[in-house]
Amino acid sequence: MDKAQFEKRFSKVSSFNRGRFAIARQIMTKNVNEVLDLVPILIHYNHPAIPGYRKNGVPFGIDMFTPNDFQRKYLQDRGIDPDEKTETFWPVYALYAMGSTSSIAQGQKSDLDIWVCVSKDLPNYEMNLLAEKCRFISSFCKALGADVNLFVTAENRFISGEHGTMDTEDCGSAQSLFLLDEFYRSSFRICGRYIVWYMISVEDELRDYASVVEDFYKLDWLIKEQWFDFGSVAKCSPVEYFGSGMWLVYKGIDHPLKALLKIILMEAYASEYPHTILMSMDLKSSVISSRTFGLGHDSYYLLYKKVSKYLSKIGDRDRLELVRKCFYLKLLEAIDGQPQSKLLNKRKILMRRVAKLWDWSSSYIEKLSSKKNLNLSSIKRFQNQLLESLLKSYKALLRFSVTHGIEYAITSDDAGVLSRKIYASIDRYPGKIMQSYSEVGNFMEEETLSLIMPSENTVCRHGWHVYPCAIDNIDLLSTRVVYIAPRAVEMVAWLTANRVLTSRTKVYVSARSSSVDYKKIKRLADDIDRFFFSKKIKVREDDLRKTRDVVKSMVVINFENDITKKFLISNSDLELGDTLSCGRQKMCLIGSIDVISLNTWGELTCHSYSDGELGVVELLATILRSSALTVIPRENIDLEKILKVCSYSDEHGDLIRYDLESTIKGILGCYSDYESTYVFNVSHNTYEARVNEDSNDVSIIRRSMFRASDDDVTILSRFGMRPEYALQVPASVEHHATIGIMQYFFAREQEGWKIYIVNERNEVKIFYGFNGSRAALVNSINRYYTAQSDSSSAKSTLNFNLPQYFVLGNDQKSIHPFTISNK
Repeated sequence: MDKAQFEKRFSKVSSFNRGRFAIARQIMTKNVNEVLDLVPILIHYNHPAIPGYRKNGVPFGIDMFTPNDFQRKYLQDRGIDPDEKTETFWPVYALYAMGSTSSIAQGQKSDLDIWVCVSKDLPNYEMNLLAEKCRFISSFCKALGADVNLFVTAENRFISGEHGTMDTEDCGSAQSLFLLDEFYRSSFRICGRYIVWYMISVEDELRDYASVVEDFYKLDWLIKEQWFDFGSVAKCSPVEYFGSGMWLVYKGIDHPLKALLKIILMEAYASEYPHTILMSMDLKSSVISSRTFGLGHDSYYLLYKKVSKYLSKIGDRDRLELVRKCFYLKLLEAIDGQPQSKLLNKRKILMRRVAKLWDWSSSYIEKLSSKKNLNLSSIKRFQNQLLESLLKSYKALLRFSVTHGIEYAITSDDAGVLSRKIYASIDRYPGKIMQSYSEVGNFMEEETLSLIMPSENTVCRHGWHVYPCAIDNIDLLSTRVVYIAPRAVEMVAWLTANRVLTSRTKVYVSARSSSVDYKKIKRLADDIDRFFFSKKIKVREDDLRKTRDVVKSMVVINFENDITKKFLISNSDLELGDTLSCGRQKMCLIGSIDVISLNTWGELTCHSYSDGELGVVELLATILRSSALTVIPRENIDLEKILKVCSYSDEHGDLIRYDLESTIKGILGCYSDYESTYVFNVSHNTYEARVNEDSNDVSIIRRSMFRASDDDVTILSRFGMRPEYALQVPASVEHHATIGIMQYFFAREQEGWKIYIVNERNEVKIFYGFNGSRAALVNSINRYYTAQSDSSSAKSTLNFNLPQYFVLGNDQKSIHPFTISNK
């Protein structure tokens, strides 16, 4: 590269960078622009007068940073001389913004992702100190009204192949090169050093990137200390395609609307392998050769074009229409609230042009553009389309991995975690409350709801029917039901979890055979919201490696069947016994029982129990299976945070709640060293909670006046194993067994391994003396499940959840996940 060629290329890259920076500032509000100017100061300086100051030796200073007028005034107002820093080189190389910023997808509410690029020679402890300071700066910016995210990124991060976990911004088992691809095609320089990659032609990058960069640094006129390099994206292995795709699917499960185009882009890249030319390389080639810059260089528009071209090529019309809809909605969101300007007019013209190109009618555009036209049915249909697209991409990645001989990647720990995240999101089973994605959930609130329980003799499906209109509205006759639940509590849980029912919603109730009214529904919805959704539910990667355990439960008493209405209960009755067995008639004042639970995989479930005595005892037996209640010291338990009892009785509600809570605490007290049994009454029967000395588990036994206590009937939870299977396995295996999940437990024998295989119905098979490689066995099992998930069978979605694998400790009591990768 001669000097003239260098200067020409550098001029074009710099002009392109300035153009992107100018567009980004144009879209940002004045407040966000000022925050963007503050960020370099907070990182460049470490001064007591500036937010983010640290005494612990945090690295600071950005190469080639010169304060602008706003920044100089900010420093001078705080008694700092802007020109006092005379050093030439600093540990922070540069700040680069990336993502949607400066693209047509950027709106005034868009977050700002900034990479804090640092030297590879920065020690790890200093890197961690800087990352901690950046987290503070992000919080500080949010307090000022700007959503700024700072990511400390070492210059050798993509060359070394280091990575984090799937639930972070790193790429799990991927080598992260596709994150680098996104960075190169969407970033612009805020301040600091220049990146070498933009100066290397695509031909040279494909030929021998490392040697070309080495020659670049040797140029006589070049100041090497003004440049740094993240590496090439030209040659990626199949494992990187698969790993990056897996990570995108993982992120897309929670935010499918946001991640849809990126996931299909990975699918498109994989379909072109091994002749893939990444979008960043195409963009670089175009920037170097172009005279002017326009829509054809917009990162989000290029992403849409690449994805739509791929879907058109494979003839996937359904996903092509979905991608168009997501693209249009993203542009619509981006122009929301923007002041009138030439840039805004350009975006509106683009939206009109693409709508015309797609043959969209004005009525369809109006329906799509107006939030008023959104209803529960259309939102649920849209969610299902997003889900189907996600699963298609997942299957395409599985096919790609098999085709290119990287089946071992499917069996990595990350793949198992991903499969369970998908499973927890899409699997439907009785009692599970399906939750909407956060991106569309905000549109689901209804002004008016009618909740109707048809009479027993009607031809309608049994259960509670939810209609989004008033009960006295003639439109009810033509309105489609949006949800049907077998029980009222499950219905209210779904309405609350999906933010359909809020404090502003007007509720009508029609049910002749139930004690439910709108006041009870509002009260239950408020209790559910406070108990489960006061904080954001976050599922970590470690949670998905373990068994699916209940985190917290709400016991709902006498909601649908309030038995206190049926008895005339005097004070003398209540003084004799308690509300579980009161008066000479030994009445149990608990009627209907429902339990709403949240588990470690983020699933919300609702199960109902029999009315009265049978349901109470079965509830108590089920509570004893909850890990959240059995792994911590009983005397230190804060029951209200884990288990909340709510009584909705018209009479004696607080007393019923208190008595049930006392019984639960008494049973849990059996786990303590000083109390091994607890006796209580429910209706006419006496029960005893007793510790099993061999397993240290607690069992509930019903006493009989005709037999010795050792022969009394043991009460088992319906969610555990049946006795004929429970007797074949260690108590720890029985306790960890989970309905709906295939699990393998390895137990060490004198020679080889004993394997307990627990299927989705908690049935057990046992294999003895396994001497082969456990990793190879896990690989072969997962290959079978992967092949099943890739079939066209309608039932194949169940197999998206790969089995779980565990190893028992030598004491047969402790259990930990079996992992393949060494981390």
